[in-house]
Amino acid sequence: MTTRRLLLSVVFSLFVFGANLFAQTGPILGHPKTAVRPPADRPNILLVILDDVGVDRIGAYGEHPDPGHTPVIDGLANEGVLFRHVWSNPTCSPTRATLLTGRYGFRTGVGRAIDYTTSDFELSPGEFSLPRALSPVYRTAAVGKWHLGAEAFSGSFHPLAMGFRHHSGPLSNFGMFGADTWYDFDKAVDGTMVNATTYATTDQVNDALFRIGQMPEPWFLWLAFSASHGPHHKPPDHLHSYDLPDVVTRDTPMHMKAETEAMDTEIGRLLDSMDQEVRERTVIIVIGDNGTDQPSTTAPFSPTHAKSSPFEGGVGVPLIVSGPGVAQGEECEALVSTVDVFATCVELAGLPGPSTEDSVSFAPFFAEPDGSFGRSWVFAETFAPNGFGPYANRNRTVREDRFKLIWRDHGAYPPFREYFYDLDADPFELDELISSGPLSSEAQAAYDKLSSILLGIER
Repeated sequence: MTTRRLLLSVVFSLFVFGANLFAQTGPILGHPKTAVRPPADRPNILLVILDDVGVDRIGAYGEHPDPGHTPVIDGLANEGVLFRHVWSNPTCSPTRATLLTGRYGFRTGVGRAIDYTTSDFELSPGEFSLPRALSPVYRTAAVGKWHLGAEAFSGSFHPLAMGFRHHSGPLSNFGMFGADTWYDFDKAVDGTMVNATTYATTDQVNDALFRIGQMPEPWFLWLAFSASHGPHHKPPDHLHSYDLPDVVTRDTPMHMKAETEAMDTEIGRLLDSMDQEVRERTVIIVIGDNGTDQPSTTAPFSPTHAKSSPFEGGVGVPLIVSGPGVAQGEECEALVSTVDVFATCVELAGLPGPSTEDSVSFAPFFAEPDGSFGRSWVFAETFAPNGFGPYANRNRTVREDRFKLIWRDHGAYPPFREYFYDLDADPFELDELISSGPLSSEAQAAYDKLSSILLGIER
């Protein structure tokens, strides 16, 4: 270890200790600490984040004729509530930032992927994070892919600097800036880099089981799988049921489905290995970070409307919740955003806040999936570069129950374009209404409303 790296390690160790101690003993960023007497039924919370797995690749959604094999996740849907209209941002880091802070990307500056080794920006450790919000009562740990910090700043200590007591997992994607593969990769363990040679999905479940065994209840575990992000590969044979060709590019979608099935199998091992009484006290939230990537997308879904795009295939993600207090075998049609996970977990924890500008709890739907409360619209965006502008390009989109508006500004010719869809009549966004002629009175009213929301959302 170089002198500079050793110095950084010491500095960040002290920073993390002080930040986390402060999170447990006093206010952060104006959020007051309130003394709370924990209720006896406060649940553990297991947040499972799927990477590049859209609704088209989860069997329980029934939105693709050949979704793949996800019996464990489908079983969670049968035991709980499946949310049908959930939006993320179109790429990894921006969604993870919304989950962690409960705030939109323009507030945190995270609008595109943060590349650990090259980025000149990271999610600020000064943000009031979900583990800090839960820290008065909960033990917290993060396992798996991180993708929010930069080597030039907080480095391998970033998950701890954000408030988690423990973290283990890779800091970015595999195969991007080095020789990391799914079977041989570097990961951070509480800030120290170590080499792992266990298949990544299996390694992440091993780490999750270790943390669950170590943490007193109630606990919050952030389990962010690297699967099924590229580079696409052949998982261990015992974890999936596909007869895969030797060359990935001969059938990339099949390899992606095998990776997703392998993750599903390992989620099953995680749940089966938990003490039964502990599991019965655990609310399990399974959510995607964005839609399926373009090479893995097949008809009737369109690769041009997949991950990285503001279309439904890019922002529409699975959300399934099961556990104590959750209705069984139900669906919920409410609009939900990934920013809402923050407020939902705080409510599950029985804590009085803090609230954020953007996060709305969807916990009331657990017992009443057909309730009429909640959001009237959802918003998503991407922008580049990361930071607080000006931006070279930006995509923003908003929808209500039926209609959806997209604003795309690429900073080049054409500098700006808007798209408007009726999702009830056109769920795959094939018929753009503005270019099709005059809008109906109902569509015009929705267009005016959604335009006003986009114009006013940052004011």
